[in-house]
Order: sequence, then structure tokens, then C-alpha cells
Amino acid sequence: MLFWFSFVGFQPQEVAVGGKSVLTVTMLSSNKALDEVVVIGYGTQKKVNMTGSVAAISSSSIENRPVTNVSSSLAGLAPGVFVRQGSGKPGSDGATIRIRGTGTLNNSDALVIIDGIMGSMDAVNPNDIESISILKDAASASIYGSLAANGVIVITTKKGSQNKMNVTYTGLYSSSTPMNRPTFVSDNARHMRLFNEGARNIGQADVYSAATIALWDEANKNPDGLTALGIPNRVAYPNTDWGKVVLTNNVVQNHNIAVNGGSEKASYNLSMGYLDNQGLMKNTGLKRYQLRANVEARINKFLTLGTQTFASNQSVGMANTDNLFNFLRQTTPGIYPYYNGKYGFAPAPEEPVTNNNLLTYLDGTGGNNNTNRFNTTVYATLTLLKGLTFETKMNYQMRMQEQNSYSNPIERWDFATNILRSQASTPDQLTTSYSFNKDYLLTFDNVLRYNTTIGRDHDLGGLIGYNQNYFDYYEFSATKKGLIDYTSTTLSSASDMSAISGSEYDRAMRSYFGRINYAFRSKYLLEANLRYDGSSKFASESRWGVFPSFSAGWRIMEEPFMESVRPYIQNMKLRASWGQLGNNIMNSDLSRGNYDYQATYDKVNYSFNGISASGLVQSKYANALLQWEKTTVTDIGLEASILKGRVNVEVDYYNKLTDGILTTPPIYLTAGTKTAPTQTRRQFLTVVLK
Repeated sequence: MLFWFSFVGFQPQEVAVGGKSVLTVTMLSSNKALDEVVVIGYGTQKKVNMTGSVAAISSSSIENRPVTNVSSSLAGLAPGVFVRQGSGKPGSDGATIRIRGTGTLNNSDALVIIDGIMGSMDAVNPNDIESISILKDAASASIYGSLAANGVIVITTKKGSQNKMNVTYTGLYSSSTPMNRPTFVSDNARHMRLFNEGARNIGQADVYSAATIALWDEANKNPDGLTALGIPNRVAYPNTDWGKVVLTNNVVQNHNIAVNGGSEKASYNLSMGYLDNQGLMKNTGLKRYQLRANVEARINKFLTLGTQTFASNQSVGMANTDNLFNFLRQTTPGIYPYYNGKYGFAPAPEEPVTNNNLLTYLDGTGGNNNTNRFNTTVYATLTLLKGLTFETKMNYQMRMQEQNSYSNPIERWDFATNILRSQASTPDQLTTSYSFNKDYLLTFDNVLRYNTTIGRDHDLGGLIGYNQNYFDYYEFSATKKGLIDYTSTTLSSASDMSAISGSEYDRAMRSYFGRINYAFRSKYLLEANLRYDGSSKFASESRWGVFPSFSAGWRIMEEPFMESVRPYIQNMKLRASWGQLGNNIMNSDLSRGNYDYQATYDKVNYSFNGISASGLVQSKYANALLQWEKTTVTDIGLEASILKGRVNVEVDYYNKLTDGILTTPPIYLTAGTKTAPTQTRRQFLTVVLK
């Protein structure tokens, strides 16, 4: 059941799953195909003049999909982009997105850029998106250098307009249903007979007695009848389908309202969003509140100021689902989940006491898990001369998570005898814990752009820029055991300290980059990019890396000899590119290559003069020659637009080689060796019809 309603209209669209080699068919108007402007790294460019491989996704393609996260909206919209959803648990976007496959043994996630700043895809509301550009080859992505080895997803949010104020509301109300729900033998009498048959097949005695099986056979004749204790037969002698108990249908609500408008001097786009996803499993629901304000003011004809600010608050359920599916195969249908405020226990005497009532795992942990995000960018654009602009921006983004978890006391009852079989843990055995973690990213960007036309035939453009960012993360957690009372779960209400820990790490990067474009008569296209990155993760002598790319394009339809076919073919372009990219975001957990130029030491106990003493032992050897892995990409593509833009064709062949992959367990390196001798290579032919 799905209801989608919008005051701005809705057009249904079929959703397909992207992959390595993709064939898609889309109907487009000729104007859109030829005049489409695409957002790329640090700028925009007409699609027909691009020499790199870029897939563009418009806001209408996203808005017309009833989804609640950005990753879901990408599925099937871009060739060479593979999207696989994660666990489906609310609160964890968890999607795996691969641009042209997996190119490393380490982190293969694409770089996400939101309004020109490195960010996270789950920190943007799909309804706020104006466009998405996916940079797939080195020519289009190398402007991001050591961050772009796995491709780049460039997200642009909506800005205000100079028109009158518009108020837009979109809403989604749907029933979420589990797919591929596991099925089990839910008739417990049959389950016991099959179990006995399996035991006999391996030469063992029957597990369940004939008398126990007979109890279920008799109860199954009248499930609604009452036992001598007044308990329904279906409860006392249950036949539980745990797949249906654990994975249930639930409701998803998503509401968004946006106010857009402005004048000649200022423009604004303000939006609010609310998401309530109850989840497919009990106590796994999510509630999220989001706000965005994009405001821009033209101070005079030389100066424009603006801000892009986003904030969100999210809370998720505390259910323990880590081992739920493992326990799901280990339980038995002879347990009734929950009745009259009590959790069930297996009434069959042959059942082990460890048989699982899965609801106790979903309800066994109480507390709250709350995450707050704040992301704001302040920018200024200065027009220095005709065609020459300077843009500077500063961004601060913060994510803060607070979590309190405690054990819920749970009793388990044998409903056939109405006897308490498993008592709740006493307060002195219960635990409570608090954890807090926070990270922030501070980014500075400065870009000087110049575009001009020399004579009538020569179009020249370029940019130079400087970027630096600093990231810091720290966390603290504490757990205590022995509560005074079930209902008091603060740390001071517990008696014994069980664990306490805390850590912090940071990293920084400084970059210089540039691009130059040249077009002769809009027919012969050349582009070159260069980025020079320095990362704090590596030693000073190996800290800097150069990442170049070169590309060229030939708009064949602009040639005089193609005049006769122009009524049938409106655009044809041949392009080729080569470039190198890096992987400076190898692992978020700092486990490979990060600060490995420094040795680490651990505490060790040893005997000194017959007395126990403590000392330090070197647990990791330093390697100052380590550096990021590099990916070299060669791409040759052909684009064509025929039948007045109704059909657009792209054919791409690319070769992608990743070299110097850092591996775990670590390979012991000899002097002069920079990285582990590991490579991956991918070669594909992609054909796209639009």
C-alpha cells in the first residue's frame, strides 16, 4: 500500500537497478539533451562541451520517487552506478554505492560533495536536491585529486528564485513490507516429528516424546479452546511463525514543506522535513526532523553573499538486531511470543532453556540513541573583471551522537502451566551505559575563475583554487553494573564500574588545484586538470602527491561533411581522457595507511629481578614511505543524439588500474618500498541509450 501526494504534481517512473554495464532507455526533448548544463567539480559546463564521463540526474527524477533517503533515489538513474541497499534498518542509510565497480581492497565509497563541500549523503534531504552529477572518469574527477579514486557524487541543493514566493508541500504515506521474509515450519507438531526424523537419520534417539507431540496434536484441533488454567490452546501450545512475528508491516510517513522566492537583490529557499519510519522490526523505528536555509543576497554588482545551512535531529530505536537473524534459525515454533504482558517460554519439557524468544532481543534494551547534525557554509562571490570572479567560502559541519542504553528486566513464562520459568535479572545484575561521540569538519575554499572568448573561434576558461580542511573526532563511553532500582538507570544509580574508555583522532589536508578549458569553434575541445594534495596521514617526505588529467573531445556534427545527416543526427561527439586519482579516504577507522609513518607502543608486563614490572613494546613498525594508493583511468567515449533528441546514445570503454593498495594483514616492507605490491584492474564497455 503506497500513497504519494504532492501539490506540485507526480509522474510515475520505473525504478531499475544500476550495474557495471547498463542499458537504459529514456525519452528526452532535444533542447534538454543539447543545452543541458551539468554541475561538475568547482563549476558548471554544458553537456555537449564536456570531455569527461559525467551522468546528470535532475531534481524531477528524484522528486518523482517515493523514497526517504538519497541513495535509494539513485538506483537505476545513472549508467555504471551500482546501488545496493543495506540492512533496511531505519537510521542507517547503509547503501553500498559503487561507481564503475570496486577498485580497491580498502574503502571503495565515492566522494560526496554537497554544494561544493565534502559531506555525507545521509545529511541531505532528497527533497532539497536540485541536481546530482556523478563524475565517473579521471578527467571529470581529478579536480578532487586524492579523494576521487572511487568517483565523485556532486549534489547541488535548491536555491531561491527572483519570482514571487512559492510554498510547496510534498508528502509520503506508505506501508513498508519486508521482502524475502524467511519462512519456517510453524506447525510445532510437524517440527518435532521432523526433528526426531533427523535425529534417527544420524543414529540418535528421538528428542521429543510421543506424549509431547500428542499435546500439540490435541490442541491444534481447537486452537481457541481454553486449558484448565483458562489459557487459549494456541497460546499454551503455540505454533509460532517467527518470520511473521519479527518482520512485520509498518507505516512510513515523510512530510516536507518548502518556501522559495526572492527579488532582484536577494533570494531564499527554506525547507522543513519530518520523517517517521516505524521499521520492520519492533523497537527499531526512526524519527527525523530536518531544516535547510539557502539564502543569497546581491550587495552590489560586484559582491554577492550567501549561506547554505542545514540541521537535523534523529532518534532511533534501541532494539538489539545484531544477532537476530542468527537466533531466528535457532528458535522453535513452540514458544508463544507475548501474552498478557508476559514473554513466552517453551512449554515442551524436551526444549533447552536457551531456546530463543526473539522478542526479548528486540525489547531487551531500553534507552535512547540521538544524533544531531549542523552544517553551515558562508560564501562570498566577487566579480573582479568581466569574466573574472573570485569565490571564497568557509564551511563548518558537526555531527554529535548521544546514547544511553540499559538492560530491561524480562521474565519468561510457560503458558501451558502458567509457571514462571525464567526470572528477570535482579537489579544488581543489570547494567547501564552512556556514550557520546562528536566529530566536526572545518573547510576553507578559495577559487578564482576566468572565462572569455577570443575573436569568434576561441573559447578559453580556467580556474585555480586552494582548499584546506581539518577533521576531528572524539568519543567517550562508560558502563556500570548493579542498579539500585529497575527504573533508575543513570550512572550514579549503579554501583560497580564495568568499563570506561575514550579516544580521539584528527586529520588535515591542504590542496592546490587548477583547470584549463579550450574550445575551437565549439568543435575541438581540450581540458586539463591538476591537483596537488598534502595529507597529514603520511610522513612529511611522502605527504604530497600530484594528480593530473587530460581530455579531448571532437564534436563531429559541427564538421561540414556531416551537413547531410543533421536532420537525423543532431549531435555526435567523440571524447577521450586519461588521468590519475588517489584514495586518501581509504578507511574511516584509521586502520590502514593512516599515520603508519609513526610507530605505536603497547603496555606489556615482564619479570625484572623476579618482580613483575610494566614496560612498553613496539606493536607497529613505522614506515615513512607509505602513501595513498593511486588509480589510473583511461576512457574513450562516443555520444550521439538522434531523432531530434528523442534518443541519446553513449558508448564508453574504460580501463581502470589501482596500484599500491595497502593490505591487511600488513605486508612487511623493505627499505625503498612505498606500498604493498597489490593491483586491481577493470576493463568495461558500457553502452547507454537515453
